[in-house]
Parts: sequence; C-alpha cells; structure tokens
Amino acid sequence: MFRFPKQSPGFTLIELLVVMAIIGILASAVLASLQDARAEARDAIRRQNLHELKVAMEVYYNTHKTYQVSGAGWMGGGQGWVAYVGGAYTVAVSDALVGTILEDPIQRPGYMIYLCDGGQSYAISATLEKPTPGDIAHIQTTCNGVGVNGTYDRYGKNYAVSSH
Repeated sequence: MFRFPKQSPGFTLIELLVVMAIIGILASAVLASLQDARAEARDAIRRQNLHELKVAMEVYYNTHKTYQVSGAGWMGGGQGWVAYVGGAYTVAVSDALVGTILEDPIQRPGYMIYLCDGGQSYAISATLEKPTPGDIAHIQTTCNGVGVNGTYDRYGKNYAVSSH
C-alpha cells in the first residue's frame, strides 16, 4: 500500500496572504485616523496662537488706545501677514506683541491681521484643516473677512478671532 509522507506543521500560502491582507487593512485604518489626529493637533496650535495674539492685542489696546501695532506689519501699519519679516515689512506683528514669532505649523506665511475702523477693531485669521461651519460663518462677519481683499474670499482663511 502507498503511504503519503507526513505533513510538517505550518501555514499554507493562502493563510499567510489572508493574514497579510487583514494587517494591511488595519494599518491603513490606523494611518487614516493618525492623519486626522495630526490635522486636529495643528488646528489646536492655530487656535491657541490666535488666542494668544488676541490677548496681546487687548493688552496693547489698553495701553495705546488703538490696535495698530506701531512699527510692525505691512509698511509699519500693524497689519498684514502676522509673522512675515522682510521686504517692505519691518517687524513681525506677533514679535512686536508677544516677543516671539507665532506662525502657522505648515503655511508660511500663515496668519493675517487686518485693522478696521481706524485701528479700533481687528480680525486675525488662519486656515484650519478641519474648520467647523461656525468657524466659516464667523470669519465672514469679521473685519475684512469678505470682499475683494477679504481674508475669507481672497486668501481662503476660514477661522478668525476678532475684537468684536
């Protein structure tokens, strides 16, 4: 009588391929959730930076009775790109306010500040990766949020803190 050789213990090729496919699917799900978490973390940094700038703007206003940060920003007028230094700009607005340059985690330059009402109101804006409908609705009501040179319409900003 013919005898088959005893099979050695182990996994078949099909079993190994199934396990590898399952691991691949799980890894892609984990990576996708990590990307979302990273975007939310960067948005939290942006929100915190703009909050710090808002507090500094209010302290500045209490001292100078204007939000126009003297000698900083575009042409020294206290507005424009918050962290940009060079060219027609002299001192970054964030550096003049808080003693350090606050900048977006990814975009360079990222934050913008606009003054309205003769320096009696302002809006500081950023571009969030995951804005809420409330964030978008709010920036459209802020100083220079909409219009030909508006931060929302022209520059695509979708989050702002403001004096009002």
